[in-house]
Amino acid sequence: MIYEERIQNIKNTMCGQAAAHVPILADFETSYACEYAGLDFMRASWDYNLITEAYKKLLDDFEIDATFGLGWISPQKSILLGSRTWIQNRENGIMQHPEVMALSDAEYPELIESPVDCIVKKVLPRMYSALGKGSAGDIRTIAQAMLFEKNQMADFYNQLFTVTYAHEVPIYYGSMFYAPFDLIGDHLRGLTQVSLDMRRKKKELEAACEALAPVMINYIENTLPADENGLSFACAFVHLPPMISPKNFDKFFWPTFKKVCNTLAEKGHCLYLQFQGDYSDGRYLDYYAELPKNKIIIAIQNQDFAKTLKVFKGKNMVSCAYPLDYLTHYPLQKCLDKAKELMDAGMAQGQFYFGFDKAPFHISEAAPEKIKAVLQFVREYGKY
Repeated sequence: MIYEERIQNIKNTMCGQAAAHVPILADFETSYACEYAGLDFMRASWDYNLITEAYKKLLDDFEIDATFGLGWISPQKSILLGSRTWIQNRENGIMQHPEVMALSDAEYPELIESPVDCIVKKVLPRMYSALGKGSAGDIRTIAQAMLFEKNQMADFYNQLFTVTYAHEVPIYYGSMFYAPFDLIGDHLRGLTQVSLDMRRKKKELEAACEALAPVMINYIENTLPADENGLSFACAFVHLPPMISPKNFDKFFWPTFKKVCNTLAEKGHCLYLQFQGDYSDGRYLDYYAELPKNKIIIAIQNQDFAKTLKVFKGKNMVSCAYPLDYLTHYPLQKCLDKAKELMDAGMAQGQFYFGFDKAPFHISEAAPEKIKAVLQFVREYGKY
């Protein structure tokens, strides 16, 4: 019953309808969850049962309405595939994502002509060194990876959802897609090379973004059934726009990202879009406000919340992005004062939720007792 009430309250808030209270959507990095539960994160990264234990502790102790769950980028699978894109720091257990150039600028025509073929034949072997060894070797590696997915990853997520349902806290994450430009900058060309491409390979980069848009749409269509009644969202975590000029944003990023979002919304999907980086000057918010109305939850990391509310008023549900730095550097009363400031601004409009500007990695970033006190204040103060 509480599970359905939480979903309905979030849905009402998304659509600008009467809600019972301000929804709380809070996420935690797996490293934070393990530290809070008194578990060794390095060990937990190799034994996902400990991650499930840490997740249970989080849901036992923190008052939230929905969450991303906890992520597990398996070091076992990365080693199995010879991953160059996810490498574990053997001192602290964190999976790091170094910059990798997996596509040369001369291969843009192949990507444009047949993006999936190009990614399978050219990109993946450069991202995963265990591939590209010949058909027999590749089949063996892929079979081992699929067996790992079946036996390990599936069991982990089954455990995660079992804990979630037991605590009646929905997981909003359903599947993930990339903005086409971000996919190129993150995984295919790398940030350094894509910065050069915006000057030297303009036509090719623009055409590559267009070619990748249907790939992103098809991926969501094949991995996430549209669900108007639940919170199974197609999620995108976007971080390159603040690093590029308005001219390049207009040319390379926005057209295909907007196309992907509009098409998915038309097909019945709800979206969760997290825009990472500095938007405190309000840049690009007017573009994001063009996205489908009442279909999207929008989280903007560094922002002027009053400015964000003014831009998005009556269009989509936005996060107040409570600054995690308050929990690091300020006494509790100042933390509560900041929460009240954001709540007053948001509740005057109604179409917002309480969330943090980022998920904490370590206890030192956000003392658990401060988080609990802030969330308790939001729960009590945020009744409409």
